[in-house]
Amino acid sequence: MSLVTCQACVFWKTFDRLSPLNGLCRRHAPLPGQHVDDTSYWPETTAEDGCAEGVAAALAPEQTAVTACADCVFWFRRGGKEGLVPERRSDLPRRWWQEAAFCARHAPTPTSNVARARWRATHASDGCGDGKTV
Repeated sequence: MSLVTCQACVFWKTFDRLSPLNGLCRRHAPLPGQHVDDTSYWPETTAEDGCAEGVAAALAPEQTAVTACADCVFWFRRGGKEGLVPERRSDLPRRWWQEAAFCARHAPTPTSNVARARWRATHASDGCGDGKTV
């Protein structure tokens, strides 16, 4: 195992062409939270950052690519409904919530207090390296 820079990693996505040295690490799926309407934000990194869990894009087999949430078996809507209706959040536009569902890739972990687990919402166009194609 060796360090792979973000810029060379298959899981890294730049913000855009105007900002090619800044982007998002999409290596892992979000962990469950404890609050209703939790959403996911992937960590921001720079091209020069890196980690031992990265996979060099040039050497990556197809199964290590980022799986889009919309194509992932772990992405679900309760009751098969279209989109989500936020209970307490209005900071994201309605259209975002209409194209969102929950990421259930990870089971909740024990905590030091009583808490209800809440799976985090992700957008259909999001994705990560932990996903599995339908």
